[in-house]
Amino acid sequence: MLDPSTQEKLEELAKRAIEFNKNHNIFQRKTKEEVFKKDIKECLEINSLINPKEKILDVGSGGGFPGLVIGITNPSSTIDLVESNQKKCYFLNQIRHDLSLTNIRTLNQRIEPNNKLGEYSLITARAFATIDKILELTKNNLCKSGRYILFKGTADKIKEELTPLNTNKFNYEIINQDNKEKERHLVVIKNSE
Repeated sequence: MLDPSTQEKLEELAKRAIEFNKNHNIFQRKTKEEVFKKDIKECLEINSLINPKEKILDVGSGGGFPGLVIGITNPSSTIDLVESNQKKCYFLNQIRHDLSLTNIRTLNQRIEPNNKLGEYSLITARAFATIDKILELTKNNLCKSGRYILFKGTADKIKEELTPLNTNKFNYEIINQDNKEKERHLVVIKNSE
């Protein structure tokens, strides 16, 4: 159950996302209710897997899902939103500023292997790239005890994406998001060493 202040911020995010989308087309939603149901609600499911005071990297943040949702609902954690599209970064910064989300930082850049972002205890992504590509791009960013939590679609597609995963180096778990309309999963990947 969300406290009233958090609920209000999430509703403001949905409203502002639709307003911004009318002129800038950052995603495929038509109403505030649709954003809340298809984006915010799905992103809230990660919260049971987040520890207090995590240092989080959200790769390819887009319209802020899951990054802004995580930042709003986990104020004791710090989160860096990496987004290469300037238009989307403008939106992320507006929301961050207007909702006083001091635990969020927006980085307008491409994520590259051997980047200088530092290490994180949690790396997230939603609708960004294949699992293999995400791991390759962020290989220097996951701390030894850290993990990835990736938002993915069908179990068959996930299994296909996990094929190249080095299971001597990584353990994984696939969590069904129990979405009635569309098959969705969270994939949790940790170092096995």
